[in-house]
Amino acid sequence: MLLGRSSLPALVLLLAVRWHAVTACPAHCLCFSATVRCMHLQLLRVPRVSAHSTVLDLRFNRIRNITPSSFRGLRQLTTLLLNNNEIKRVPWRTFQDLTRLRFLYLYKNDIHTIDRQAFYGLRSLEQLYLHFNHIEELEADAISNLPRLERLFLHNNHIKHIRPRALQKLDSLKRLRLDSNMLVCDCSLRWLPGMLIMLARHGGPQAAATCEQPPELYRKPIITVTADEFDCGEPTAELPRITTQPKDVDVSVGNTVYFTCRAEGNPKPEIVWLHNNNELDMSESRVNLLPDGTLMIRNARESDQGLYQCMARNLAGEVKTQHAILRPFSSPTKPSFTIQPQDTEVLSGQSVTLECSATGFPQPRIAWTRGNGSGLPADIRFSITPSGGLYIRNASRHDAGRYTCHASNNYDSVHVSATIIVQEPPIITLGPKDQITQEGQMVEFHCEASGAPSPIIAWTKAGGPLPKDRRHAVLPSGSLRIVRVGDLDAGSFECQAINVVGVLTASATLTVEQLGEAR
Repeated sequence: MLLGRSSLPALVLLLAVRWHAVTACPAHCLCFSATVRCMHLQLLRVPRVSAHSTVLDLRFNRIRNITPSSFRGLRQLTTLLLNNNEIKRVPWRTFQDLTRLRFLYLYKNDIHTIDRQAFYGLRSLEQLYLHFNHIEELEADAISNLPRLERLFLHNNHIKHIRPRALQKLDSLKRLRLDSNMLVCDCSLRWLPGMLIMLARHGGPQAAATCEQPPELYRKPIITVTADEFDCGEPTAELPRITTQPKDVDVSVGNTVYFTCRAEGNPKPEIVWLHNNNELDMSESRVNLLPDGTLMIRNARESDQGLYQCMARNLAGEVKTQHAILRPFSSPTKPSFTIQPQDTEVLSGQSVTLECSATGFPQPRIAWTRGNGSGLPADIRFSITPSGGLYIRNASRHDAGRYTCHASNNYDSVHVSATIIVQEPPIITLGPKDQITQEGQMVEFHCEASGAPSPIIAWTKAGGPLPKDRRHAVLPSGSLRIVRVGDLDAGSFECQAINVVGVLTASATLTVEQLGEAR
């Protein structure tokens, strides 16, 4: 019989000693390669782990406090599992060092408060799970500036109020869950339906949120609540305030340039750009105003040089930024990488991106090859992002391997490679079988497993460690051999196939008969 189960503390300790990481593995934890798993250990604080760790699994402990020092230096971390603990607060900039983190699990804690900029620095974060906590309010900048966040789960909390700018600059958001909360649809929430509608027009997100108060809006989907139903009265107009100024830029002719401008006010200011004191013609295809107010100019020309200025205006008036200078140059330059792909581990079935972009003049062309230089598979799961990255949807073990990004122009070409490792949970291909033997005989239980990385085989008896004697031995093949069988050897033996993704167990029973006993 096959069944999934978590490894026992004694077995975890044994394996942690056997497979020692680059730095010391935390006591009683299980460490494989760059993965650290410390589940069901009654931990009260975050343990120190190697700076090379990519997965840190701290589920099912008693951790109450997290701070920026808890995760300092873990710049390679891509997955952090903190669910099923006792965390009460997410402090300011707790995760600021985790610039490569993609998945953050904080559900089923005791979180009441999320500080401003709690998730600052998580520019690679794709999924954030905060459901089943006790959050009552989201302040401004609580969950903001997460450009790659696709999934945000906040359901089954006690949220009554979401302040303006609490959920801002979430440009990739596709799934938002706010259901099973206590949302008060008053004037402070008036901005939310507009945000959801605007995102829905761009293909996302899938949003679930309903009003709890006032009574006339009870259980009404927030996205359907009109501005009049919020009964806010006439808001006081507020003059725009510039919060981010554009900066001078030097750019090669043919490349893309960005000028950043941010402004706040009531109503929300409109952003207008000026070039040499004249309003910029936004009808030209090379020129785009991004949703956050950023000015993007593609294929920069000599004629684009000069002074650029951002103007923010609303009903209360207008304000202008300082001038920023654009200086184009057209000397041919060979390609050079601005972002290089990194070796990446991904679970089977998940999506993965190898980032790659380059600069030069003329603007380099980006192409990808696989293995020894062959082209990418003719598979719709493979695509090249606008910035030049390689995106693979629903990765499988067949996608593992070496990929090379090539950047070339008329002047030169360069390339850089990275490896994708696709991890799969263990599968027991040959499980142990029940056996009957007599005292004094030798018996072997066979166990073989596959997975990525290749699973390690470990044995337990009746859920505990094997007897510490020379009669019990685990062979290099993974089989368990017992010599000079005695009546105390009777019982259940479990084969555990273990890798960084999970643990799978198969069991068999040994029946020992006394010499001369009939079968």
